[in-house]
Amino acid sequence: MNPAQLPPETARFARVLPFILVGAACLFNAIAYQAELRGAAPEINDDVFHLGLIQRMNAAWDAGGNPLDAWVGYWGQGFPVLRYYQHLPHLVVVLAYRLLGASVPLHVVYDAARLLMLALLPLTFYLGSRRLGADRLTAAFIAVCTPLLGADPTQHHFLGFQPRSFLWSGGGLFAQLAAMLLFPLALGTASQSALEGRRFAPAIAWLGATWLSHVVLGYTACLLGLVVLFRPEARGRRLEVALRLGGIYAGAAIVAAYLLLPTLLEAQWLSHSIWEPAEYWDSYGARRVLTALVTGGLLDGNRIPVLTVLAGLGALLAGGSCLKPVREDPGFATAALSIFALGLVLFFGRPTWGGLLNLLPFSVNLPFHRFICAVQFGGLLLAGLALGRLAELASWSRNDRRAALAGTAALVILSPAIASTATFAARNSTWIDEAAESWSAAGAPLEDALADFKTLDRAMPGRGYAGTSWNWGRDFRVGGVNAYHRWSAHDLAAISYMYHTMGLNSDLEPAFDPARRDHFELFNVRYVLADETRGLPPFARQRLTAAGLVSGLVETEGYFGVVGSAAFFRHMGNQAGPLRELNRAFIASGRHAEGRFVRVGWRPGDAASTGERPLATDGSLDFDELPAWRRPRGSVISSGGDGDLYHARVRLEDPGIILFRMTYHPNWTAELDGEAVDTVMLSPGYIGVQAPPGDHALTMTYHSPGWTRGLPWLGLGFLGLVALADARRRPITAAQ
Repeated sequence: MNPAQLPPETARFARVLPFILVGAACLFNAIAYQAELRGAAPEINDDVFHLGLIQRMNAAWDAGGNPLDAWVGYWGQGFPVLRYYQHLPHLVVVLAYRLLGASVPLHVVYDAARLLMLALLPLTFYLGSRRLGADRLTAAFIAVCTPLLGADPTQHHFLGFQPRSFLWSGGGLFAQLAAMLLFPLALGTASQSALEGRRFAPAIAWLGATWLSHVVLGYTACLLGLVVLFRPEARGRRLEVALRLGGIYAGAAIVAAYLLLPTLLEAQWLSHSIWEPAEYWDSYGARRVLTALVTGGLLDGNRIPVLTVLAGLGALLAGGSCLKPVREDPGFATAALSIFALGLVLFFGRPTWGGLLNLLPFSVNLPFHRFICAVQFGGLLLAGLALGRLAELASWSRNDRRAALAGTAALVILSPAIASTATFAARNSTWIDEAAESWSAAGAPLEDALADFKTLDRAMPGRGYAGTSWNWGRDFRVGGVNAYHRWSAHDLAAISYMYHTMGLNSDLEPAFDPARRDHFELFNVRYVLADETRGLPPFARQRLTAAGLVSGLVETEGYFGVVGSAAFFRHMGNQAGPLRELNRAFIASGRHAEGRFVRVGWRPGDAASTGERPLATDGSLDFDELPAWRRPRGSVISSGGDGDLYHARVRLEDPGIILFRMTYHPNWTAELDGEAVDTVMLSPGYIGVQAPPGDHALTMTYHSPGWTRGLPWLGLGFLGLVALADARRRPITAAQ
């Protein structure tokens, strides 16, 4: 059968069967996960992070700032997360919210977007498979298999395309869900365009959107796209196909340049977390991956391994097709098998390939555990191929009865996976309803305490603390929700649960000691929540009490302070380890309580000044202050601000440094008494402004550089030019 068309004698029902299957798969997801739209249950996983980014993006828009590059102060002592983190899905939610006139709450728009994407997944997998060369029924079977993916739930980092990764009760991987929706379209359209020499704009657009939705999946799509060079259709013209593919990749890079270039050029400000386990970055090795594959852990989870068996059968059929001199669908069979094999090889990771992986661009910062997505995508293609070949054996297109029989047989084969998925979806719905009921019954005191803190925060901004994900906060739950999850929902910064994928200070938050009063000052932690058993620290002033909950205020001087520099550390931008060790030692010491800070030099030419002790480059804090050193005399008269703008009035009796307790980033600009001045980095990664004696007004503003503000428009303009060129170009087929 020609994979592009059904034969003219195909029966009427057989012609619509593929569309019925795709529609049924979309409807299955929409019904199975409709509970995700019930907003009464608060966020508990990475949804907290994603909704926080959406909230901050919308607030920046309202304030006239740059919603694509705003300061996000909620976690890690602040960081411009949106400047480096994939955010196209978040922008789409904000646009939808604003187009609705803000009449629908932001979190409801977010939940609706997640449900819509889940419902549309089978459709995009169908369309992407068709572009890869699958016939209609095979593509429809791939669509039917997509909602049924599973993975071993005991493996924390098996974060693939299975629905559990995206649900309220699962991982809440919103950005990955959006990229999964785009992934098959990006890969299929890029392959088709490279082979046929036409429709370059859609290929660039889908691939660029995938990069902007999830950088790792965009990278994965580019790697898997290389298999087009091994397809039979590319034989005799592989150089031409390679050049077209390279042009598509270059075009996608231009579209996504506003996100990718800052990430590449400013890598010294990004954190590669030390708290993640080894398999997060390195993956599991061939033995563990293959064991998980053959036992169903990569495609089925803990049920009957239906998809695993089908993928294995599909691999055998694809291998057999590739060996025949004449075959009906050589391109798709080759693509499916090659994608699966390449994904498997990549998922083996560093335990198998070691230093060889350094040959891959940017491999140092790749979380190799995410290549499970490539394995699962290839597995879906092979499973659909197997079901399609079985239907061909039954001559499914001859008459309506055979078509109905083929569709029914496929559903019967998949029935264990369908039943298991439906059961899990029902459990997810029950958990959401139970959480909503628990929250409705007991969540009000927590919300009241946080609302009280927000009122205080308007007068004197600070951070909160309710335990964390790495200490007693794991067990501090109100209304079934960890209290530390709720800070960002109230637009409050906190030391909470997010300590990775951020800036240089992110890994330092576990060094915060809630028993030390000076740590509350150093981190500007003003708001405290605890359970009645644990109680507040003795230096906190009680605010509210309720069943199981007590809140308190710690009086700190705020985000600003007056300090001096007693030592100098030369930071090599490509060596984060020594700086991290220095900062951890500094936090553990008592020097910050004495105002004796360490100035960190990162610019060429930075050197120790008079009164500063040069420190060893290994990050050790082994200095004695010079006898002549003393803390500058001064005080903060007033301070305030939020978002991208903070301000303070400070009185200095001696020359000193005005400390701004926010993560250092060169995009923060300082104005002292209306004049632009330089900033310095102070341990533990904060911002400092050197000032002479006197009364001063200091304004700190986070500015997105002009070159990055212009790049999104450049990308859109380039895409428009390619679309115009597509429209003017006469279609060129592979046969020509």
